[in-house]
Amino acid sequence: MAIELRQVKESEDWQAYHAVRRHVLFELRGLDGYDDNHPDEYEASHIPLLLRKDGVALGTVRLDLSDGASGIVRLVAILPEYQRQGLGRILMSEVERLAVEYGLSRLEAHAAPYAVHFYEKLGWVTVDACQSTPLMLKNLQSSHHGSGSEGD
Repeated sequence: MAIELRQVKESEDWQAYHAVRRHVLFELRGLDGYDDNHPDEYEASHIPLLLRKDGVALGTVRLDLSDGASGIVRLVAILPEYQRQGLGRILMSEVERLAVEYGLSRLEAHAAPYAVHFYEKLGWVTVDACQSTPLMLKNLQSSHHGSGSEGD
């Protein structure tokens, strides 16, 4: 089973990225108005990422670099038929690894209320539960291993 989280750059990846997000975050929630061309997607400090398993696009996330030490995890989506298989955990682990590579020491996310427990299981902390999308925070452990070694 080959699982890969890669930055969206090619046209085919952009199409898959938007298809997953549109379906999971809009259509399944009864929303419309998804914009494939939203300017936030193309900001230089925003990193759109696509999760593939055996070549099949099944998840997305965007890592927004903010102030040099912090990043914001946005628009996490896994297609329903691939949920509850550990792929969200893999996606988040890879985002954290990428954030550390960018020198970030913490991540923030505005989680859907039903996803708060998922984030908490991954070590995130709720810092503001009074919002419609609770603000979650995770401090990252920077790894100073050589490029050929695995942490943990």
